[in-house]
Amino acid sequence: MAGGKETPRQKMIGMMYLVLTALLALQVSSAVLEKFAIINETLDGLIKTGNEKSNQILTAIVDEAGKSTNPKVTTAKENAQKVRELTQTTMKSIEEIKKKMLEISKTDKIDEKFIANHGSDVAVMMIDTKSPWGKKYQDLLKEYVVQLEQLSGKKFEKLDKAPADIPLFAENTNHKNKDFLTFTFENTPGIAAFASVTQTQTEILDYEATALDKLREDAGAGTVKFDKVVPMVRPKSSIVAAGAKYEADMFITASSSAAIPEFYKDGVKLEVVDDVTGVKMGKVSFTTTGGGYNADGLAKKSFKAEIKLKGETYPQEVEYYVAQPIIRVTTGNAPTLYMNCGNNVNIEVPSLSTSYNPSFSSNGAEVIKGDKPGKVTIIPSQRKVTVNVSNGGTSLGGVNFDVKTIPRPRYVPKDNSGKEISQKDGVRGSALTGMRVIAEAEENFKTEVPKDATYRIRSMEVIHARGTAPVNRMTATNENIDMSSWRAQFRPGDRIVIEIKTVTRRTYKGEDEKVEVKSEIINVPIQ
Repeated sequence: MAGGKETPRQKMIGMMYLVLTALLALQVSSAVLEKFAIINETLDGLIKTGNEKSNQILTAIVDEAGKSTNPKVTTAKENAQKVRELTQTTMKSIEEIKKKMLEISKTDKIDEKFIANHGSDVAVMMIDTKSPWGKKYQDLLKEYVVQLEQLSGKKFEKLDKAPADIPLFAENTNHKNKDFLTFTFENTPGIAAFASVTQTQTEILDYEATALDKLREDAGAGTVKFDKVVPMVRPKSSIVAAGAKYEADMFITASSSAAIPEFYKDGVKLEVVDDVTGVKMGKVSFTTTGGGYNADGLAKKSFKAEIKLKGETYPQEVEYYVAQPIIRVTTGNAPTLYMNCGNNVNIEVPSLSTSYNPSFSSNGAEVIKGDKPGKVTIIPSQRKVTVNVSNGGTSLGGVNFDVKTIPRPRYVPKDNSGKEISQKDGVRGSALTGMRVIAEAEENFKTEVPKDATYRIRSMEVIHARGTAPVNRMTATNENIDMSSWRAQFRPGDRIVIEIKTVTRRTYKGEDEKVEVKSEIINVPIQ
């Protein structure tokens, strides 16, 4: 089938042709063959329209080239004329093949006899190696594509496609090993073969139109004829406060459909895109660099813009200003962090808006990026930390943080029911079978870095004291103290003395960190 420039009507006809061709593998009625006659008639109309279109394009190419002496323009005009001649010659030769199809079917036109002919005379004519017609047809198609590419400088798919070249049939076991002629004409009645050749003629005209479009662009290289005029408005500023004046310059711009300009920034060629207005524009996009800011926080920069059109170069030095980015810490623990804790912080640069996709580094802390731009977790390892911020490889500056030590936890004795034991009032000895001592994080610390505020007591010295003498002594290796064996010995006025020895804190990264313990003594009176 034809390439990407097919009209919807052509695509529909092509699909119908494929379906009807597939039906020929079955025993079909003459009604199916009549459909090929209808398709062939429609394709003839497309051929007529295609020839008219090609003639119009060729006329436009000759007009646009005018009397130009530009070698590129002259060559494009001459090649366009040769393309038209090549297509007409090829189409004429194919018409001779179609005429032979009618002749071998003993008719000189598409009539009821030709349509209803289920014979294989035409198929044999195109497939039999002793017949010159099939080879002539395929050679015509091959040679057409070769010459068309040479004249236009554009690449085309081949016209003589075998099943292996067509995705729809490439994996079909019944067809994939067939050649072009066998696949096209095998077991094909005359009218179907005839319509198939007509379909190929429409593809030839599509190829020609594409080649002429390319040559038309080349032929317009000597002059610039503007056929697109677009109104433009350039505001002094795209942001205006309420009550302030809106100011803008209004002007017109124009472009030529036949000319594709080349755009350069500092000597580097830019991508060309079509604006919604149809005007071709060079896409300027680059990451700005800072430095050299004035008292207002602005740095004057510039780049060299060039537009090349029809052999002419139009240069301009474009000036712009880079605003010094303001790094702002919006949430989290700033400006003070906790040592060796996962401090959650948002570091933003509002002026960058959606272009903000930062990266961070620090010598005095580990910085872990979060799930949103600017959201980070900072784990400091020294008392003062600077977090450096970059965006798109450009350094934006640094944020300084003070780092404070972690507050000591509070040690709380509780009974077996979980109720806190008063160190003033104590507990009844007859009810005391055990005790649990927990390390509770300071409230602000627990709120700000909850993932770092879990403590565990690993060892304690526990003494049952009476007066100044110890009665019992043990070493507890966790938070729970079993005193059931002591209960019978408890007397009013005795004391349970607990000295905290070893405590650990579970860090943000899931590691156990040893906590410094300084004379942590708990006294619980026995009633």
